[in-house]
Amino acid sequence: EEKDIQIHTFPPNSQRARKIAFKGLYLSIYNKQTGHYATYIDNESPTTEYLEYDVPAGYSVYVRGGSVYFTVL
Repeated sequence: EEKDIQIHTFPPNSQRARKIAFKGLYLSIYNKQTGHYATYIDNESPTTEYLEYDVPAGYSVYVRGGSVYFTVL
């Protein structure tokens, strides 16, 4: 299910990796425990097509000004 988001943090799933499809301004896939960014995107203007990104188990997803949907692997 597609979600339009102004600002939202999706908590980590410690059990499963996921895929996220994103279009918009800002996407961060981050592991708070290790300080590692798997993905960091900060667009000046919103993208208009969905692109898929891997979300490893244990990583949070922060979205600002975009639309997303997840696929559980």
